[in-house]
Amino acid sequence: MSSLRFWQRPGEPPQSSSSQEATLAAPVPIVLTWPDPAVPLGSPPTYDDARVPVEAVTYTLSPQGFNTLLVLPPADWPDSRPRYHIVVSLNCMNPFSFITTIHSGASDSGLFVGEFETGLSTIPGTVCLGDRQRQIKDVLRMQGHPRWMWRFGDDTTRHLRWEKLNLNNFSTGVWNCFFASDRHPAPTQLKIAQFQGTPSTGTERTQPATLRVYPPGQALFDEILISVLLVERKRLQPSPPEGSTGWWS
Repeated sequence: MSSLRFWQRPGEPPQSSSSQEATLAAPVPIVLTWPDPAVPLGSPPTYDDARVPVEAVTYTLSPQGFNTLLVLPPADWPDSRPRYHIVVSLNCMNPFSFITTIHSGASDSGLFVGEFETGLSTIPGTVCLGDRQRQIKDVLRMQGHPRWMWRFGDDTTRHLRWEKLNLNNFSTGVWNCFFASDRHPAPTQLKIAQFQGTPSTGTERTQPATLRVYPPGQALFDEILISVLLVERKRLQPSPPEGSTGWWS
């Protein structure tokens, strides 16, 4: 029970007709009381937890200039700020090799998420997530056609599997993402993300790629984004000349 107390000094008439000063009575306390507000059980959610979507969200990989993409939520989404900033640059020492760098937010001043380098190089391609770097061939492997396994760290709960949606049409880049521990083939309702890439037929006007992330995939958004960018790079890169080995890093 909470309370608030203040004092009131009611006036009194003079004690005698000759008195020049009014004598005040002793202060009388007035107390107001009200019930304390209910205390919620448990700790309040963190900011990141509070903003995790509870439904699937379709993000657009929107081009911004010739070498930059922004991962944008729907315009009418409560938090419509860009989720990621992606930029592709040349390796100055080897202009046949490309570095893709991802930051959170709308610019490269946001938190560094990761990067990868692929291209024509004698050095194996690398991928970095946070402060850890590994070779792409040790992280992203094809298992079946077309099915890619992503195993970056030791935490198996963060391992992913990308499966081609339309096996008879390799030119369309539609991929479903599952936890690697899910059985194969996995029911579509278990997918945690779906990527719609650009068609490679050359007969259609190119539309921005989209990435639909379901609530279970939000906590793995970094891995989902980097892994599918690599999968799409693998899909679109040309085959090496016959007899060539080590063509692509």
